[in-house]
Order: sequence, then C-alpha cells, then structure tokens
Amino acid sequence: MILLCVLLYNLTNAFAAIHYVTVSGAGSFNGTSWANAATGVSLQSIINASNSGDEVWVACGIYVPTQATDRAASFSMKDGVTIYGGFTGTETMLSERDLSCGSCAILSGEIGASGNTDNSYTVVSNGMLNNTAILDGFTIRDGNDDRTPSNEGNGLGGGIYNHGYGSGGSCSPIIRNVLFTKNNANFGGGAFNNGYSSGNSEPLYFNCIFYQNHAYLEAGGMDSYGVGGNASPTIVNTIFYENTSATNVGAMYAWGGNVGGNSNPVLINCIFANNSAANGYGGAFIANNHDNGGATSSSGTCVVTLQNCVVWNNSATVSEPQFHVRGTGAEVVATYSNIDLTGQNGPHVLSGADTGNVYSNPLLADIANARGADNCWLSSDDGLIPQTGSPLINTGTLDNSAPLLDIMNQSRSGNHDIGAYEFQPPLNTVSKEKPMALDIFPNPFSEQTTLNIDRSFQNATLTMVNTFGQTVKQVKHISEQTILKRDNLVNGIYFLMLTKNNEVIASKKLVITDK
Repeated sequence: MILLCVLLYNLTNAFAAIHYVTVSGAGSFNGTSWANAATGVSLQSIINASNSGDEVWVACGIYVPTQATDRAASFSMKDGVTIYGGFTGTETMLSERDLSCGSCAILSGEIGASGNTDNSYTVVSNGMLNNTAILDGFTIRDGNDDRTPSNEGNGLGGGIYNHGYGSGGSCSPIIRNVLFTKNNANFGGGAFNNGYSSGNSEPLYFNCIFYQNHAYLEAGGMDSYGVGGNASPTIVNTIFYENTSATNVGAMYAWGGNVGGNSNPVLINCIFANNSAANGYGGAFIANNHDNGGATSSSGTCVVTLQNCVVWNNSATVSEPQFHVRGTGAEVVATYSNIDLTGQNGPHVLSGADTGNVYSNPLLADIANARGADNCWLSSDDGLIPQTGSPLINTGTLDNSAPLLDIMNQSRSGNHDIGAYEFQPPLNTVSKEKPMALDIFPNPFSEQTTLNIDRSFQNATLTMVNTFGQTVKQVKHISEQTILKRDNLVNGIYFLMLTKNNEVIASKKLVITDK
C-alpha cells in the first residue's frame, strides 16, 4: 500500500504544471511560460483552473481582485495548489526568486479611488481548505473590512480571512513568506482565523511579518475565534510589529470560549514589539476563554504557548502593556522566551514553569526601526536582530519543534537564539581556511547528486531541511564523497548544513527539480 501511494504521488507530481502570471501578460496569454504569461486580471481564474500539484508563479507588480468596484471581491486559495509570488519574470527555477525587502508581488485591496473607504473588504478570503493550499511570497495590503462584525465573517480580517465557521467547516491553509501591512478590519486587521460554532481553523503562518495593520475594535494583527469551535494557528518565525487597535489588543487575540471552544495558538521563534492598544489593554496579545456573553468563564480553553519568543516594548493605555489574560481557564505559557513583565499584575502573568525564560532588555539592534536604514525587511540592518551581548543569543531551545532556519533563511546553530532572527553568519559563509568544505554537483538535480566534503570534515553530520526548517534527511559520520539520492522528496528548495560539535561549518542551498 505504501509503495502504491508513493507511485501515485510521483505520477501526480510528474503531470503537475506551472502557470505563469504577470501584470500585463505576454504572448498568447495562456500562462504556459513567462513568454506566454497570463494577465494579472486573470490571476484568480488561473488559480481556479489549476489541478492538484500545480504551481502558480506570480511576477512582481500589484494585483487587485477586481477591475470593478465590488468591495466583496477577493482572491482565494485552492487545495493542492501552491501560489508563489516575487518573481522578476525570467526565472526557470524557484531558487532564483528573491524575496529580500519583502515580496514585490503585491495582492492589494485598493480597487477604487485613493484611500481605503472603497477598498476590498478582504484581500484573500478562504473557505474549506486543508494544508495542501499554500500561499508563499507575497505582500498583502490595503484590505478594509469596516462592515458591522458578524460571526459569519463580516468585519473580520482585512488581509486574509480563513472561514472554518460552523459544523463541518474547516480552513487550515499554509501561509508562508508573506508580509501583511496596511490592512484594516473591526477584528483582526491583518488576519482572522474563524472556527466559531463547531468549526475549525488551524492555519500555519511561517516566516510572516504583520506590520502596521489596524483594528477598528480589537486585534490589529491577527484574531483567532474559537468560541464553541477551534481556532488554533501555529505561528513560526513571525514578527508582529507596530500593529494597533482602537480599543484592546494591539497585535493578536485568541478566544476559546463557550462549551467545546478552543483557541490554543502555538508561537515559536516569534517577536511582538511596538504593538499598541490605543484605548484598552493587551499591547501584544490577549488569551480569553470567556463565553461570548463576556460575563463568565466557560469550559472552553485558551492557552497561548510561546517558545523562543520575544515580547517587548508593547503598550496599552489602560493596563497590561504586554498581554492580558481573561477568564479563569485562560493561560499564557512561555519557555525559553524574553518577556517584559513590568506592569503585568495577576492574573495577567505567566502560567506553569518558566523554563529558560529571560526578562532583561533583549538588546536588539534598533527596536524603534525594525526595517533598518534601508527601509527593507529581511536585510542585515533589520532593527530586531540581536546585538552582540544580547541575552537572546544561544538561550533558546533547539527541540524538534523549533525551526532550523531563521526568518532570513540563516541556519540556527548551537542553542537557538530567542526570536525570529539568528545571530549567526549568513548561509553559504564558511571559514577562509576551508572555502570548499561542502561542494555539490550537479545542483539542481533530479535523481541524485554528489557531495564532496573536505577531508578534515569527515565524520561530521549532514542535515537536509526544507523551507519550513523541518529535517527531511540526516547523515551522520559523512564520508569524503557522498551520493545524495532524491528518494521521495518533492521538487523545491532545500538547505544542507554540515555540523560538527554543534557548529555549522558549511551550508548550501540545494534544488530538486524534474527539469
């Protein structure tokens, strides 16, 4: 049975197609190549027509969900389809894509006149998706859901809305390498995960940035609504910075109230900094298990779990500048994290053991300017990178749930650093004495490739990780020349790291392709 599944998967993958989209299109406009790219106005049609296993490659430019004025228009993802953005329009391999400074492929809700009053309510609106639906490498901006809020979706999520509402509802896509900025909504300006009333929403946010999103009511960055259902995202290598709300909760709301309700977000190597609640509490986030009447705690659960995270310099005008805990069953659990507990009075304190936590100034490069002097995210002058002497360096945990790459795709070595950035040399940097510690040919490859290892580094450990930072192969006591086979790995980008005594001595990017 296992062999049959593998054969069927490989057969499906062999017939998978790449569909190309640029703003203006080209050639025959059928999307079969960059030379015949489909136009931006047909982006959603291309996604809808894609089969399971297909990829949609989207070039730099601004894409809007409608050329008309219907504010309900939005983009949507599809099961089995990976939508990649950020191409210049000449690439033949995914590894050639450059996402530095944030993606140049922009999904925008700016459909009308200048200003947001006539913008799309939601830029990306999803329903009934599993984790084979992937969005990777975009900037999502300018959504404005200013409608009167409703449990069914109005007023919820200006950037992205994941509708897992109601019995049988489920919406759990993968959102990767996405910058959410300048989105507005009553709840969840950047993102809203709706598992209300026996529904389910468990999306994965990986290597994302929530920057300057705003809530007219609560949760400028992200809201997860698991009242009577389940809304429990996993959030990895992600930054919440300068998100605001007009009342409570500057960055993230988790609500798991009512009988059977759950909102248990897990955050790993994330940063909350400079978020603010303008007229309330919880500058960074709230954990809430009250029922939806708001008066009493329920049998629902809400546990916000932080690992290797930074929560610093957030503010609220009323109380609890960092986080607020509402309901006798709600908890915030943190390990190996850096949290400012100043002004956090009971019950707004951490629950459980505080293993590995540090509470001193994180000594970031410039917390007041996260993008640095070049105004670009994900560059060497980013203000949220720890400085020399920072208590974040090598004080995180490297257990199996922690990503092996940071938000800039730099390898994490030794004990992981706390936060989204690793204070380490960039990938592909090796010592001057051993510039050829790891050589790969051919690269890209389709079936197998040869690794040539410097003789002095024999018996080191070779680890291969995917773009989620998950280990897919590991070879210990490696020899001078090693054949690496594809086996059942899918096409894509991988990273090889050669380690010895917990030190990364070489690292290289590897590409697997059928071409």
